[in-house]
Amino acid sequence: MLHRSRSTASRNSSYIEFPSAFRTHWNKIEHRLFSHITMNWRGRPLTSHEVIVQSIAATTTRTGLRVRAALDTNTYPTGVRIGDAEMAALPLTRHAFHGDWNYALHPQAHPVVPAARAPQAPAPQWDQALLSDPALTGMSRQQLDVLTGTLALDADTRRGRPPRLAFPDQVLASVLHLRVNLAAEPLAVLFNSSRTAMHRTLLKNRKLLEAHGITIPPATTPPVALAALQARVLAQTGEPHNKIKTTC
Repeated sequence: MLHRSRSTASRNSSYIEFPSAFRTHWNKIEHRLFSHITMNWRGRPLTSHEVIVQSIAATTTRTGLRVRAALDTNTYPTGVRIGDAEMAALPLTRHAFHGDWNYALHPQAHPVVPAARAPQAPAPQWDQALLSDPALTGMSRQQLDVLTGTLALDADTRRGRPPRLAFPDQVLASVLHLRVNLAAEPLAVLFNSSRTAMHRTLLKNRKLLEAHGITIPPATTPPVALAALQARVLAQTGEPHNKIKTTC
């Protein structure tokens, strides 16, 4: 719904969310509005929607609080699930600080009348080399090799259980994670790994990058090649609502 509301707009919109565990703590509406509404209708039986709306609208304070309230009689479907592939394709630019909460949504125009579709050619066979496409990683393959060599100097691959992924693939997965906001679930599918192992890989390599002072800037707009990765995940999982989650 958020995507549809901005799909035909001409300006970017920025969205900033409170931390999920502290939304009540940080939300000023909780403190400056709801508390006064509760005191205003205290002891009054809430017998109908009209009584509730009128009680809310009648809430005032000596400091100038005024409330407008109206009953929304529209019907909204429940249990609607937005596919993670659709979420990953949104034209988002995530902020440097907690991009999972703070981001800008760019307008994306859609034609009013869809054009007739030309006959579609068969989907090309999946090529694992697409994962290192410079459009996705933001660097050439040679630069990716140099980054891998730099991180390998401090990477201790001998400790713990043997990794499922070779270290170059671990670095590539971490770059995709930071560059195009792919989370552990789709990366585990793309690299034929497990979600738990991918979580460990991403955490370890983020620490390595920080130790070397290396920053992987997020893509300003979703690369076109990202659609091929999403299609691969959908094809591999066979689930229309697979967990492709974006992250910061």
